[in-house]
Amino acid sequence: MSVLLLLRLRISNEYLTEIQTEYNRLGLRYLDNLLFALFLCVWTEDCGGTSSLSLMLQEIAEQPAALARTIEAERQKISRLGNFLQSRDIDLIVLVARGSSDNAALFGRYLLEITTGIPVSLSAPSVHTLYGAKLNLKHALVIGVSQSGEGEDINQVLDNARAGGAYTVGITNEPSSSMVGRVDETLLMHGGREHSVAATKTFTGQMMLFYMLATELAQSTPAWSYEAIPEFASRALEQQPAILELVQRYVFMENCVVVGRGLAYANAYELALKLMETCYVVAERFSSADFLHGPVAMVERHFPVILFGPPGVMFSGVQGLISRLCELRADTLVITSDLEAARNCSRAIMMPKEIDEFCAPIPYIIPGQLFAALLAEAKGLDPDQPRSLSKVTRTL
Repeated sequence: MSVLLLLRLRISNEYLTEIQTEYNRLGLRYLDNLLFALFLCVWTEDCGGTSSLSLMLQEIAEQPAALARTIEAERQKISRLGNFLQSRDIDLIVLVARGSSDNAALFGRYLLEITTGIPVSLSAPSVHTLYGAKLNLKHALVIGVSQSGEGEDINQVLDNARAGGAYTVGITNEPSSSMVGRVDETLLMHGGREHSVAATKTFTGQMMLFYMLATELAQSTPAWSYEAIPEFASRALEQQPAILELVQRYVFMENCVVVGRGLAYANAYELALKLMETCYVVAERFSSADFLHGPVAMVERHFPVILFGPPGVMFSGVQGLISRLCELRADTLVITSDLEAARNCSRAIMMPKEIDEFCAPIPYIIPGQLFAALLAEAKGLDPDQPRSLSKVTRTL
């Protein structure tokens, strides 16, 4: 059965499992995931859904190929940058960002500190833009993260950091943006222009660049490799049919909590943001440790809690939290590869066991992106045009 034939079929719900089996047999990867997303568009039309694929879903499907292009295009530049920075005696890394880019920076903080041993700080832009502080950053690396490269506060922090002696790097999706002319070096995402207001492929592109930079600055050769992440991202997209069915159970959700810890902490922030901006759900985000220090008191019967449960050193804490939430009879949804965790939760999105702790953040956020995009559509909302938002937000 060909992909084009799949796209032409008039599909009903009872045949979805059969089609997913055929999709797996064909072994579709990378850009073929976009074709599968188009197939799902045909399916949703027959089932009474929208007849056009949202930009957000299209851009989610583009991520494996975008990640692979970024690795190929930026590898040599980041290798040279790593060699240069190793010679500069860097003793502090400062990351500056807003919105989804700030969530990517939160991931970067964990990854860089773990691999390099260098302290990493998340900048408070208002210290520079409103309070006018002048910081001594002579031995610092300051990295600005912005999908558009036009954030006025981010660029002003980069200007001040450079004046304070820092070496500055910009991470952006726009090679002609203002940021590029203000930094010592630019690292680019290669996923193409992002049109949906909700960031997806730029978020994972930023994360990939942090993986590449951390590898070059690492104290020793990491035990993990980012090379497999595009393939893992492709496999994460295979969960879309299951998530399409799952979101129907959350159509009336108005509040929830999203929990992650360690390298998955940023994923909790990002999924919560996506739920707030595309589904208008009040989504609080916590580490599994902080959640038990007070916020767990708000959980009552059927209260929705979404957990990231990748393998690794944080997983035992996630298991403990799941047990406590079961006692409270919360409605729990876990993204995990662990069968026991899945059994102990109300619902689960199952991930491949081959994905280890260090490679998990990108493939594990993709089901979250799909969940937010498909839930928005199930609620009758347009995930591409959230109310009161625009693609570029200008603040100081």
